[in-house]
Amino acid sequence: MHEGTKDRRPEVFSEDEREVLGHYFTSVDGPVFCLRNLNETVKAALFSRYSRSKSSMRRVFLDEFYQQIDHFDNQGESEVGGERADKLFRRVIAEYGDDSVAQLAGVHVAFEGVSNVLTKLIERPRLMSYLEQSTRYLSFGMRPDGTYPFTVPTELSAKDSASYTQSVNEIFALYENIVTKVRKYLDTALPDKNDRDMQRAAQAASYDAARGVLPASVVSNVGVFGSPQSLEGLLMHLRASELEEAKIYAELAKEELVKVVPAFLSRLDQPDRGLRWVEYLSTTKSATSEFVDKLVKQKELSAGAADVRLYSFDADGEDRIARDIICAASNLSKEQGRLVVSQLTEEQIDQLFSVYVGDRANRRHKPGRAFEATQYGFEIVSDYGSFRDLQRHRLLSIEWQTLDTSLGFSIPSLVSEADAQGDFCSAMDISQDINRDLALRYPKAVASYAVCMAFRIRYQMLMSAREAVHVCELRSQPSGHPTYRKVAQAMHRLIAEEAKHSRVAMSMTFVDHKEEKLGRLEQERRISEKKLLFESE
Repeated sequence: MHEGTKDRRPEVFSEDEREVLGHYFTSVDGPVFCLRNLNETVKAALFSRYSRSKSSMRRVFLDEFYQQIDHFDNQGESEVGGERADKLFRRVIAEYGDDSVAQLAGVHVAFEGVSNVLTKLIERPRLMSYLEQSTRYLSFGMRPDGTYPFTVPTELSAKDSASYTQSVNEIFALYENIVTKVRKYLDTALPDKNDRDMQRAAQAASYDAARGVLPASVVSNVGVFGSPQSLEGLLMHLRASELEEAKIYAELAKEELVKVVPAFLSRLDQPDRGLRWVEYLSTTKSATSEFVDKLVKQKELSAGAADVRLYSFDADGEDRIARDIICAASNLSKEQGRLVVSQLTEEQIDQLFSVYVGDRANRRHKPGRAFEATQYGFEIVSDYGSFRDLQRHRLLSIEWQTLDTSLGFSIPSLVSEADAQGDFCSAMDISQDINRDLALRYPKAVASYAVCMAFRIRYQMLMSAREAVHVCELRSQPSGHPTYRKVAQAMHRLIAEEAKHSRVAMSMTFVDHKEEKLGRLEQERRISEKKLLFESE
């Protein structure tokens, strides 16, 4: 027994009860335990019931949830108490509220064969976890059946669909040419052609350089893990989308989710709940778009590199952080903390930051929450491929505009060095022509399926200093894509030079400003070392 729990009195269970509990709880006696072999509805309902019961969770489970104790070995492990949980859930809703209960379960859902336009909609909710098929480390060339992996929007007429398909096929053929040319160029420069790690890094660099040619319609697979509450919100947002693909996948996802968490999705089709919410989301978005179109004129900008602008920051941001450091470590109020900071010398504030940040051994050692006392707003114009990577950050606010070709495109330096810029620009021309043609007859979001990822998109990211430490350090690593590395490096410089928050910038000790051609090489080396370690065990 742990020293801190020696005065606790373990609950007494019979031998039969202990046998049952051992199957569904990782510990029968301890004060900390995990649930296992139970479906998500049972777990959520059990937690909800537990919050208003004097009994322990294991006792509540035995008395109210477990059925047919003598036959549990013959039952499906995840089915125990499922019917009761569904019934109880409806009663629990009235007592505890829909959302508080729907937060207590977790579901894994896979969306396969979705366009990269749809992946951004799927990955928009904050409170979920995502894993997406990479365009950087996989080939998206011709499939065994002779087709290329892309989506044809169902909104297109038969004539437009045929024209679109022909154009996108041409773009994919150019993508394959670029991958080949860049790989040949890198092979001639490799110091050791027998180095497997170097070979893998060169292959990744080839895909990375060519990925800008891939259109937003290229298909991907996305894994999602989230609570039923978050998934319910996702389905409503997909239903409210103007894209048919989003609506189709919303219904497909609902069909599958009903099989595992049916009790949590009862609100989706209720006229005064889910349907009304979808209507609200759809009408407000379309009305806002129409009104803004009347107010502003669209502008076209020339092509260029990633552009990062710091559009908002707190001039006294570092004082705010210092105030919160002091308040958290004392009994002072915010106002009293502010007065203390106002009386400190610059050297004392430097020392306060140094002590608080400490000796960070790696980038995962993050400064504390006092760094959340100030925020930075960045407006970024970068290629769509880099935006896709940066958009995945959860602990910040991000908004983006509809992808089109009006902001020009970026050509990776490796493409030019490999003398593949002719193919690259040809793909951009095809993409621009079909995008503009479709935009004459369809919504901009539908026309965006034809836009190559090298075309630039404007977006805004609002984040705390603490999140900025994470983003700038992670996204500037040598293994990252060159364009989003430049974005992260620019953010770091702007915090130091424009916001003049040198203490925050100096806390980001793992921001990497070096140029890398085979940025994946070190990562491949580490992966090989780990594989050898596992194989030797």
